[in-house]
Amino acid sequence: IYLKQTPPSIFMESKIIQLLANQLHASVPIVIAINDDLHCFLMEDAGITLRKYLKTEFQPNFMQRAIREYTTIQRSTEKHIPSFLALDVPDWRLNQLPNLYDQLTNQVEVLKAEGMADGELKTLYNLSRKVSEQCELLAQYQIPETLVQPDFNTNNILFNPISKKMTLIDLGEISISHPFFSLHNYLLQATIHHDVKENDQLYQKLQDTCFESWLTLATKKELLEAFMLTKKLWPIYSALAHYRLMMSVGLQALKSFYANKPNQLAGHFREYIAST
Repeated sequence: IYLKQTPPSIFMESKIIQLLANQLHASVPIVIAINDDLHCFLMEDAGITLRKYLKTEFQPNFMQRAIREYTTIQRSTEKHIPSFLALDVPDWRLNQLPNLYDQLTNQVEVLKAEGMADGELKTLYNLSRKVSEQCELLAQYQIPETLVQPDFNTNNILFNPISKKMTLIDLGEISISHPFFSLHNYLLQATIHHDVKENDQLYQKLQDTCFESWLTLATKKELLEAFMLTKKLWPIYSALAHYRLMMSVGLQALKSFYANKPNQLAGHFREYIAST
């Protein structure tokens, strides 16, 4: 049994899990009990993290399988967007991102507290049009927007070594946005934690697996183009996700938790500035 307590603003996680389980039959934790007053819930144990398993017995096919199971959930979620929005899941679809970017970059005091200089803030302001153009260009590929787990990686997938069942966890911070944001992060984390290199054969296999669920909607070339655009916008999505977490748990609590990774919000914006 696993007990999880969340900040009040993202306590919808238990309801998200139940929605995914009951309507989409997704492989998510089994919720045993919910305490609304204490913002916590109990779940059945579902194994060890896939990352831990792969560290002892690396099997690339399990990394591919995790992608396939996750993208199946993403595609099946497309028809249930209103149900997720009704649970207060954030609407970060491409037509919303430019305005969300402007709102966040206008949080001058927050960004200065993160260490951003006036010149950097001016650059962010001037890049607003660029963000809009990139979102419009990505939208032209008409890839349906759906559930996005901002930290989709092998550490947020539980694995039962006996049954080989995989379970997607940590769903309190999902949004509705472009599906490739999750998939870019998965590949990025694979390069960090599983020694996958962007130019090697395994990375290419994983990337191709990411595209499989959308090959009926676009060519592989078009999907790759869309993926590269998503990669450019990823720092903006990351900044929004980090700011949401910051507002949920409080600035001091977040700084304490990420003491070895200070000023992440500024880091995301600087990454975007450097890429333009």
